[in-house]
Amino acid sequence: MKKLKWWFIVVGGVYSLLGIMNLYGTFVDATLFAGNLPYPAEPAVVKAFVHGWSPFAFEVVGLGTFMLWAARNPRRYLGAVWLIVWLELLHGVLDDIYLIANGFSAGGYIAFIVIHLIIIVTGVLFGRHAAAETA
Repeated sequence: MKKLKWWFIVVGGVYSLLGIMNLYGTFVDATLFAGNLPYPAEPAVVKAFVHGWSPFAFEVVGLGTFMLWAARNPRRYLGAVWLIVWLELLHGVLDDIYLIANGFSAGGYIAFIVIHLIIIVTGVLFGRHAAAETA
């Protein structure tokens, strides 16, 4: 269970930091996003992108803070591991592939795909181990 606790802490910390960075771009400096768009964008287009991206920023902060909280009692929140793994696959790996296919920088998104895969593999391993301990 100790590995799962640390998984919650590390992944929750990564999510929280990523979310804070995205909220900074959402509320303080939208040029954080403008430089990463694969096409030229005037301020109105950047603003529209930020509005569409903002739910992701709030979601990542919510998931990150939840995981940090769940680390207090990982056995109780074992089901959340499978949700996070599933989201990492769909909202992480597949979405990053989609963005690359639509012109976004492959280098940055490939790095994120690797991070998503590490989170998935460790989540499955630690989650299965914790489930076996509980049984």
